[in-house]
Order: sequence, then C-alpha cells, then structure tokens
Amino acid sequence: MTKINTQLVKTLLSLAVCSLMACNSNINDKPENLDKIAEQVAGFDKYKHSIGDREYYLVKPNNYNANKAYKLLLAFHGSKGTASEMRNMAKFEQYDDNYLIVYPQSKVEEWNEGCDCNKPNRLGIDDLDFVNQIIDDVKLNYHILDDEIYSTGFSQGALFTQNLLCNSSEKFKAVASVAAPMSVQLSEVCNISEPTDYLLIHGTKDNVLPYKGQKHSNWGLISSPDATSLIAQLNQINTEPSVNNLTDNLVLTEYKNETHRTQLLTAQNAGHSWFVNNLDTSKYILKFFQQSSNIKLPKNSFMIKTPSGFNHVRAMGLNNDGPAIVLISGFNKNFHSDSAWYALLQPLLAENYRVYSIDRAGNAWGDYNDQASYRYFVDDLHTVLKSLNEDEISLVSFASSNITAQLFQDKYASDIKINNMVWIDPDILLPHSIALYKGYPVDWYEEFIIDILPYVEEDYFTERSTEKVAAETLEIKDMIAEDLQDKMDWDFYHTITSQRLTITGQKIRATEIANYPTDLDTVSNIALNLDIPITVIDSDFEQADINNADQEDKANLIKWQQEGSQWSKDIAEQTGGQYIELTNSKHLVPFENPEVIKQAIAHLLAQ
Repeated sequence: MTKINTQLVKTLLSLAVCSLMACNSNINDKPENLDKIAEQVAGFDKYKHSIGDREYYLVKPNNYNANKAYKLLLAFHGSKGTASEMRNMAKFEQYDDNYLIVYPQSKVEEWNEGCDCNKPNRLGIDDLDFVNQIIDDVKLNYHILDDEIYSTGFSQGALFTQNLLCNSSEKFKAVASVAAPMSVQLSEVCNISEPTDYLLIHGTKDNVLPYKGQKHSNWGLISSPDATSLIAQLNQINTEPSVNNLTDNLVLTEYKNETHRTQLLTAQNAGHSWFVNNLDTSKYILKFFQQSSNIKLPKNSFMIKTPSGFNHVRAMGLNNDGPAIVLISGFNKNFHSDSAWYALLQPLLAENYRVYSIDRAGNAWGDYNDQASYRYFVDDLHTVLKSLNEDEISLVSFASSNITAQLFQDKYASDIKINNMVWIDPDILLPHSIALYKGYPVDWYEEFIIDILPYVEEDYFTERSTEKVAAETLEIKDMIAEDLQDKMDWDFYHTITSQRLTITGQKIRATEIANYPTDLDTVSNIALNLDIPITVIDSDFEQADINNADQEDKANLIKWQQEGSQWSKDIAEQTGGQYIELTNSKHLVPFENPEVIKQAIAHLLAQ
C-alpha cells in the first residue's frame, strides 16, 4: 500500500488551484479548505489495494471484526470520476455494518461498459476480469458470505454494472444502476445466465444519459423503461409489471415472479444525479439488496467464520460489564434447536448482562455441514468466543446442548474461563437414559441418513416441518407470562424459525439427529470438571410422556425421570451449584420460566 505525503498533496492542490485561477500569489496563499481537502485525499489512500497496475479501495465498517463474515458491495464511479468521489457521494458504509464496500478505480476515464464503442474497449481494457480479480482478492483476505455479492454504479458506472449483469450475473445476488438507461449494443447481446434481481433509478429530465434513450450512429441508448422490460425478460420474468406511486414524484415499476424482481424507479423531472427528488438513494439500494438477500440478518445478529463455515451469533447488552453470558441450544421434542429458543430470555438477560446466543453449524444461516453435531460445535464455539474477545463466561445450555458444554469445558477451560454453568433440562448422561435417547426416531435417522437427505432436498418433509413449527409457536404463545409479553422478540423468533423450513435447515436437523448417538457416546467418556459450579434447572416435562405411554414404555420413562432428577441433584451438589426443580412445567423453560434462569445466573455470579 502506497502512502501519500499530505504536504505534497497540499502543494499539488495549491498549484492546481493557482493554475485554474491564473494567479501568481505565494503557494501558501490557498483556499481555507485546502488543508481539509488534502487530508481527505491522503486519508482515502489508506483504503487502497493494488492488483497489478489497477487499484480498488475497500472500506470497512467502524466495528469491523476480522472473524465476522460480510456481504460484499462494489460501487462504480461515473465517467472521468474517481473511487474517492463515488465513496463521498454514496457513503454506503455509513448505512449498514454488514457489508465490506469496494470502490474500484477505472484504468482510464471510463469503464468498458460493453458497447464496444469507447476508449477502454479500443485499448483492450478488460474491466470484467478486473472485477473478477477484485472479488477473488477480497475473498482471499476477508470472510465474504457466499452468494452475497452486490454491485451498483452511477452514470457510466451504472452502464458498466449492466455489463456485469449481462456477462457475470452468476457472481451477483443483485445489481443496481443509477442515472443510466442501456446502450443499444449491449441490449442486443445481453445474456443473463442466472436470473439476478435488478434495480434501475433514473430521472426523466436527465440530459446526460437521457431517460428516453437517444439515437446515435456509434453509441445509441434504449430508454430506461425498455431496458427494464428487456432485463425482466432476460431474468425469466414473464408477468405484467405493477406500477405504484411511492411519492408524488417517484414511480416504481416492478416485474416480479416467485423468485426474482426487476424494478425501475422513475424520478419525475429529476436530472443526472445520484440524489433524486429527496430520495436517500444509498439507503434505498441497500434496502433493495436486503430484500434480495438469502441472509436477512435481524438486528444484533451477524455471522462468524469458524472451522465449520459460518456460525450465527446474536449479541445484546454489549455495554454491560462483567463476564459474558453465553447461550447455546439443544433439541425440543421435534428436534428443532437454534437461538429462537432464546428470543425471550436473551433480551431479558441483556438488561443486566452482555449476552450472546450462538448457533451450531447449519442452524439459522449457517452453511450445511455433514459433521454438524454437538461435539463438532465445540471448536466453533471456541473460535466465536475468541473472535468476540470474550475469555470469561457463564455458559447456559438448554436441553441436550449440555453435551457441548461438558465437552467444551473439558477441552477449553484452560483457555476460556468458565465461571459457572446453568444446565436447563440437560441430557441425562447415564446408560438407561442414553439408551432412550438413542431409540426411535434417532436410530432410524442414524441408519438411513444417506437415503433421507435426497427426500429432504425434494421438499418431501417441508409441509410436515411447517406444521410442527406452527404448533410450537402456538404452544410458546400460551407459555409466556403476561408481564413478559413485551420482552418477547417475535420478529427474531419468526426470522430464525423460518430458517428451519429451508432445505439447509431441514438437512441440518436430520444430520444432527443422525450424529446425536455419537455425541452421546463421546460425552459419556468425558469426566465432569467439578471445579466449575453447575446449576441444574429440572422441569417435569417427562410427566406428559409418562401419562400418555403404554405400560411397557411407562416403566422406562419413569426410570428416566427419576434417575434424571437424582443425577441432576448430584451434579449440582458436587459442583457447588443449585438444583432447581420445576413442577407442572414444560420443556421450553426459557419461555415458561425465564425469570428462574435469570435468578439462577445472578445467584452463581454473586458467589
């Protein structure tokens, strides 16, 4: 990276100003804002990256985390413009901290926009390959979410984004163009290999790149409405467009099918500008991209790169002092297991503590991994906590995630201080209970997982999974106490549970069930660290199964319940924690009794 001498910049700027003003004054007689301009120019240089003789500028969010996974947005300047000017105009990084923003610099005055008619074309400048190199270079040095790359441009840069759409659509999730229709030449050869969401924003009084197009022997333009209609067809959208007046002077024309959108936002009487009719263009584009995204991360959520790929993390109460509270989740009766189970507890705890809920591989927005399991999560959990700079925690596990908790303390207690643990309805790690956990349907998934996964991919289980999630939601609504209703984050809950219904979510569920017996075998061979206080919260959810069981199964279930209660009491006593028994209660304790969990944590931290 080349450093710019700020004083040299000031000198060159002064000379340039003097030349433009035909002045003969001393070089120190300069405009009052020259220092500020020089600092801005020199400051932007810190973002510069080089690929051969080409340059691009990468701007990170203020809270950049080297282990966090980001979306990537490339923003292209107009004719005779610069990357710095594009950044100063768009300022995307000020709107969303989930993106890395790249502002590329053209090699000559313009981009090779695909018309085969301008200077970069005559010089043989391959800007399409330059973009490929940028993406590869960024991916080499940063964690970029797969299938979450976007591009936008202004004016001639907008024409170039259309060239990207026509020749590299498979690389982009969505593309947006501002203040440009489409060249006749590109419109005649455009071929979108993969349907890609597209947005065009254009003013009807643009006299540089006219909204209605222009006839020219070398460089004609089709109109923006015609360009939008053509791109919609190439995006395999065959429906009639809808037209809506967003404001008195902003009209949205949208072509849409079940999977993709092509939009034209017409700014009535607006000229050749990034900002049209009081529209916050950058914000509008990012909103469009968010609607196209496969990863619609809710507030407080982000993805962290781990050995398994990417893991979802939700962070709340970050201004609170003291050790962090870490929430990990286990199975409910339908074997659903993710941070949705903490949609009430986490906001409640965040009133007093710094709280993270962390999902295993493949859950929420994580990538599918055929090793996904409680034991595989151990290394991921360590990576996440180190990336968050958390080296002292209280670990809260719900249901069978106490498998991860025990394996984690065995492997990493010397690196990350575990002050205490709260186990909520943990798996009972005794032979009789383990045998029950390994029974149907777990043994069926373990034996037939190779055969099951193709059916999952063909949506065979989606309807059944949808019904189960809907039933769970109704059950949870009835559990939550009236005075805690306002604490429940239903938006977060629904966003996470909707991921259970994706193909990846269903595959992960099946895979984790199949890997569960090995999890149980692994943890049963690990000695418990008695130096870490463990409080066990023990509901009597088993009673419902006992009441509904036939005589043969009833005896096994009663033994499971009884040995589980005794085992839990023993663990709490041996480690110096509490044993908290809940009667007439359900398994989803984080919804029905979150205050009990909060009190248990407070008790442990007070010791």
